Amino acid sequence: MQRKAQRALSLITALAAAVFALKLAPAFFAPLDHTLNDWRTQLALDYAAITQPSAQQEQRVFVVDVDEKSLSKEGPWPWPRTKVSGLIETLIDHYGAAGVALDIVFPEVKENDAVLVGQLQRPQVTGAVIYDFLGREQPEVTKGLPPFPTIGMPSKAPRTLGLPVSANYPGLMPHRLGHITPLFDSDGSLRHLPPFACHTDRQSECLPLLGISAYMSLLSEPTLSMSEGKGLFGPAWEVVIKEGKDVTMVKVPLDENGTLTVPYRHRLKDWSAISATDILQKRISAEKLRGSLVIIGATALGMSDVVVTPISSVASGLEPHSEVMVALLDNNFLVTPKYASLFVVVLLLPLALLLFFLLKRAASPVQRAFIVPAWMSLSWLSMTGIVMLAYVKFDLLLPLTPFALFPLFTTFAIGSVELYLSAREKNGVSGLLAAYLPRQVADKLTERNHRDGKMDTSVDASRRQITVMFADVRGFTGLAEGHHPEVVARLMHRVFSEMAAAVVSHEGTIDKFIGDAVMAFWNAPEDDPHHALHALASAQDMLRRMHQLAAYCDELGVPHVKIGIGIETGYALVGNFGSEHRRTYTALGETVVLASRIEGLTGQFNRSILIGEACAEALHGEGLEPLGEVQIRGRQRVLALYSPKHMPNSML
Repeated sequence: MQRKAQRALSLITALAAAVFALKLAPAFFAPLDHTLNDWRTQLALDYAAITQPSAQQEQRVFVVDVDEKSLSKEGPWPWPRTKVSGLIETLIDHYGAAGVALDIVFPEVKENDAVLVGQLQRPQVTGAVIYDFLGREQPEVTKGLPPFPTIGMPSKAPRTLGLPVSANYPGLMPHRLGHITPLFDSDGSLRHLPPFACHTDRQSECLPLLGISAYMSLLSEPTLSMSEGKGLFGPAWEVVIKEGKDVTMVKVPLDENGTLTVPYRHRLKDWSAISATDILQKRISAEKLRGSLVIIGATALGMSDVVVTPISSVASGLEPHSEVMVALLDNNFLVTPKYASLFVVVLLLPLALLLFFLLKRAASPVQRAFIVPAWMSLSWLSMTGIVMLAYVKFDLLLPLTPFALFPLFTTFAIGSVELYLSAREKNGVSGLLAAYLPRQVADKLTERNHRDGKMDTSVDASRRQITVMFADVRGFTGLAEGHHPEVVARLMHRVFSEMAAAVVSHEGTIDKFIGDAVMAFWNAPEDDPHHALHALASAQDMLRRMHQLAAYCDELGVPHVKIGIGIETGYALVGNFGSEHRRTYTALGETVVLASRIEGLTGQFNRSILIGEACAEALHGEGLEPLGEVQIRGRQRVLALYSPKHMPNSML
């Protein structure tokens, strides 16, 4: 039963570790969570590079880059409005770009703005707006923004709130806008983007992300809505882009916070980046960009927005928006399942049961020590395979931190339980042994067993001077024959308890209970320079305790208990004796025999306590009355006996 309870406790501990890893750990281990997610993204990119080595660069979304080359050829930024206008016009009219998204704002008035505004207001063009999500009290853009698109959004849907703080000045405002404001995690990396930026005070005024707005420019009658995700593997929320009212074009999965996870599927070399000067000078083939989406931005030193992403510590701010555009064209985003916690529990439960089963089958400490690290390795490998398969094949983002921490938490928790159970078992064994052996001997044997794992069968005895006591219940045979066994058992339990208490309270060692008698000795296993005095004090205390049992004897209906005690001092062998199958801690020698014989003479001398001459000598005869000499059976010379003076008649 105890073994089953321990196993159940181990299983409960493992499940508790799973709950902690699932619910509490991510909040405390956010840096670890970010690191694991970035590792998964990079590993997926490496896997794609191995399995699809012939994959070509992205040819549907192009980055037109105002880079160092462009500045050296076309002049420093900001360029004249005519040059910017020519860049947009060339992309649309000469190259046939289906959409042009600007990751650049023009907040100031300049010469020839009228030339640029004509290009900005073309239906293929999407301008940019920057929001303040952090409440930094920047001045709000209040004029010139076109009407916000109608978005079907439930009132309980999560929103990213902020104020528009930077955009084109009203005279250069495009008909279509998208926000370009990132969301940075605690480590400064950009992993999520809000699909909408909503006004802090007017939450119905929401502007789509630049990539979403640019994608909608490809549709003739786009509609936009946000709803709760559906299905077991569905996201918490999703943005639905339709052509008209009936044809669904794209579903953008969102997490419980209402943000989309940027699907980083390209390294820098995978993007088709074209220098802006090459577009202006028409050095690129006219067919290359036809029907594509183009995002214009800047990477030149001093004017680019540099961000940290899961795949690069120095990346252009264009890359997250480009990734979103590609995912929109493919209708292929990363999904954080609404029931991700349920999936984690389903996956962790077999691991907990496996550990429980293995520990249950473990027969030796060596096996148990090997099982835990092996199980940890298996857990990490299997969970890595599962989460990577879900990511690569099904675009599912399962939380990694619980999988990483669960084996550690489980090992720590079960290790703590094992230590507790081991300590409890050790104390229990020690306490159990102490009921049969002296406490010091029991502790020594328990410690040796836990250290060596086996019983010590070597001879462990020494010759030392001790004081031995035998205390026997007088008239026990008649008592046992005249009363029910249950009554006798209750009485003797109380009698032996009082006798043992009298021995232990005076620093004695109980050797054994022999029928209706008890044997005890002093000065072993611990040294006691006053062993004779303590033995006499224990004997007198034992008599007092027996006298105080009178009321209990009356309650049971039995005669009052009388005992005889014999005490002698001398040398004896003290230690562990026996075989490898059974051993006992006891004292052997003439002194033990003499004490037993002296106890047997208490009835003849009508005294409750008799003391041998060696013990009397150790006590210097103080408080003792000589009773004369007596011949001891089995001993040639006579032995002088003594008894304590001034003992009450009721105790004799």
